[in-house]
Amino acid sequence: MINILEILIVGLVLSADSFSAALAMGARKHKKSDVLKFAFSSGGAEALVTFLGSIAGAKVIAEFDSVDHWISFFLLSIVAIHMAIEGVAEFKSHKKNDDEPKRFHSFIKILIVSLATSLDAFAVGVSLGVAGKPLVPFIFSIGLWAFFSTIIGMKVASKASSKLGPIFSLIGSLVIITLAFKFLFEGL
Repeated sequence: MINILEILIVGLVLSADSFSAALAMGARKHKKSDVLKFAFSSGGAEALVTFLGSIAGAKVIAEFDSVDHWISFFLLSIVAIHMAIEGVAEFKSHKKNDDEPKRFHSFIKILIVSLATSLDAFAVGVSLGVAGKPLVPFIFSIGLWAFFSTIIGMKVASKASSKLGPIFSLIGSLVIITLAFKFLFEGL
C-alpha cells in the first residue's frame, strides 16, 4: 500500500538542501530565467540521484534482506546528521555578510550546486530500493519538491533574510531521523 503522506514528507524533507542553496544563491540579483534554470537543475538532480540510489539499493536487497531495515536506518541517520551539521554551519556562516552586488551564478555552478545538494537523495534512494518502496511516486515527489523549493527559496532570498535556510535544514534533519526510525521499526 502506498503511503502518500510518507511520499510527500520524504520529498519535502529532501528539498531542504535545494531550498537552502536557493536562499544562498538567490541573494544575488537574478532574472526569472535564472530561477527556472536553477529549479529545473535542482529538481532534475534530486530525482536522478534518487533513482540511481534506488537502483543500487535494489541490487543490495538480494544480498542483505535480513538486515535491510538496519541499512535504511543507518543511511537515513547519516543523512539526518549531515543535514543538521549543514544547518549549524549555515548559522555560523551568516555572521559574515558581503553586501557587494554580484552577477548571478554561471550555469556550471548551478549544476554543481544542484548535484552537491542532491547527495542526500542518493542515500534515500538506496534506502527506498532496499526497503522495496514504490520508486516512481517517491522520485516524482522528490523532484517536484526540489523544483518548487528552489523557486520559493530564490523568491524568499530576494525579499528576506537567508536565516530561514539553516532552520529548514535542522527541521528537515529531525524529520529524516524520524523516517529512519520508522523504517527500522517496520523491519523489526
